[in-house]
Amino acid sequence: MTGILITFDFAAFFLLLWAFIQGNLIGSDATIRGHIITALAATGLSVFAHSLTMMYVVAVGRMIREAVEKKDLSSKYIEQTKKYRKAVFRVATIAMLLVMTQTILGGAVHTHLIAPWIHFTLGLIALLVSALAAYLEIRYLVSNHLLGHHVAREFEARNT
Repeated sequence: MTGILITFDFAAFFLLLWAFIQGNLIGSDATIRGHIITALAATGLSVFAHSLTMMYVVAVGRMIREAVEKKDLSSKYIEQTKKYRKAVFRVATIAMLLVMTQTILGGAVHTHLIAPWIHFTLGLIALLVSALAAYLEIRYLVSNHLLGHHVAREFEARNT
């Protein structure tokens, strides 16, 4: 599951990057349509990837907590999973909000309600925060995965 989530995180970021690049190449109705379709797909995939990652970190943390409590393992494992969850939730939530806001404001640019530079600036910020979110999510997904295996080995050792 960790590998699938990492793939989703990479795919979401690169689709957001492609939408940003397309937005800067707009010169005709055809490129605007492509940008809109790509942006909608990127937003959906980004929100999906971040949400799924957040829920997975919670689920693995819960399994670790249950194993720790059942076999009286070190509580440092629980604290570690809380640290991972806190870091992932904070940046993933901000990234999702920025990407969704950016998509909504894209419609406002298209209908000439706001200036394109506002959309560009927010797009750049959303892209940078999404890059940070992808980096942290991948880092903590791997760490959480390894911690889960470590706790499982210790759990099994207590059974023998």
